[in-house]
Amino acid sequence: MAVTTETFGMTQGGQEAHLYTITAADGSRVTLTDFGAAVVNLIVPDSLGRLGDVALGFDELKYYEQELGNFGAICGRFANRISRAALPLNRRVYPLTRNDGSNTLHGGAVGFHHKLWAAEALGENSVRFRLLSPDGEEGFPGALQVQVTYSFSDAHVLRLDYEAAAEGKDTVANLTNHTYWNLDGDTFGSVYDQSIRIHASHFTPINEHTVPDGRILPVKGAFDLRAYRTVREGVMSRDGQIALGNGYDHNFILDAYDGKSLIKAADVKGTLSGQRMEVWTTLPGIQLYTGNHFDRLPGKGGMRYNKGAGLALETQFYPDAPHHPAWPQPTVRAGEVQRSRTEYRFFAD
Repeated sequence: MAVTTETFGMTQGGQEAHLYTITAADGSRVTLTDFGAAVVNLIVPDSLGRLGDVALGFDELKYYEQELGNFGAICGRFANRISRAALPLNRRVYPLTRNDGSNTLHGGAVGFHHKLWAAEALGENSVRFRLLSPDGEEGFPGALQVQVTYSFSDAHVLRLDYEAAAEGKDTVANLTNHTYWNLDGDTFGSVYDQSIRIHASHFTPINEHTVPDGRILPVKGAFDLRAYRTVREGVMSRDGQIALGNGYDHNFILDAYDGKSLIKAADVKGTLSGQRMEVWTTLPGIQLYTGNHFDRLPGKGGMRYNKGAGLALETQFYPDAPHHPAWPQPTVRAGEVQRSRTEYRFFAD
């Protein structure tokens, strides 16, 4: 295996961004960029041995700088939403930047997905990205040293190891990867006929602001994904929650979560490729998002991404968790380090 580096372009602020490609023995590879610590390509073989790209993304850096949907990126300081842009912590309420109606989404106006990270190759199959979020950034208390290490193996496993170290003050960290996957290839056009399974008996329903309404409900109907079903069955249902999200945009509570073990969260199967993906994580929740806002976005090779072109499976603490103390909490105490791991495992049947 090997890691190669090339220039991706110049940011609007005049900084040089780069691409890092980890290549396996059979030619499978993942390409990452230090802008947003994002996945740009992930190329793996299908059931006939043909290599194809299963990650949506862009050919040009300028599209990653636009607010098009956090393609492939690391989101933080707090991925997903915090309601009313208010962070309760240690008997204080910290006002945050509003960038999603009245809420804070994916860390605020300039989240981690819009930052140029420091990067270094580690050996032949890993790249580490580092970022300092200063005290007060987007309203969050305390400085946060963040580190995300991507590793890719000959067995077609993409592993992400996250570390978030709080400095000076207690704070929160909820880091996730926001890659959109299409297991029939990024040019296929839709994931609606692909099958998904999520290992969750409960989910957090949302309100009209796409924020959890505080309830934890058993899955049923469109949200019972404990056995494989097509994405289309859910997004085309008349479920009121699907209507609120304009598709799936919901957090599922993982049954096997124990705070330390790597557990299976989800499975996805392609329609024609024979490609299959497993998602494993140490985190308590996973957000299923089905590209509900896509409208002729400028994809790779002249492709246009429309609604349902890909799906994101974002491992995470529950959205708006700081407002619900009984839920698993993303608090990082000053001087402590929060660690988690997520793996995307690819198979061709």
